[in-house]
Amino acid sequence: MNDPNEWDAPDPPRLLVSAKRVAAELDIPIWKAHEVCWCLDRRFYSPGQSHFRVTVASLEALKDLLNLGLDLAGARAVMWQFKTRGDLPPPDLSLEEAKRIYWLARRRW
Repeated sequence: MNDPNEWDAPDPPRLLVSAKRVAAELDIPIWKAHEVCWCLDRRFYSPGQSHFRVTVASLEALKDLLNLGLDLAGARAVMWQFKTRGDLPPPDLSLEEAKRIYWLARRRW
């Protein structure tokens, strides 16, 4: 019998996703998703660091940049700049600031 005081705990939210999921969410080929994952926050789970997942927060930040109006190359460049600092782009990043970061990343000194 079902006891009303007993309940099944809900599934925990997914914190890590695979490159296959990145490909599905961004509607890109899997080979391109593996390239995109280099600019995202990756977590390795094998001794040889050949298997990885990316954090949902970094994937959401990339999708926010794409929703701002950046193309995939621009969003990747902005994500890479913030990844080298060990951070994610701020949620209030404007399109002009993102384009400036992308422009500075493409410059050859």
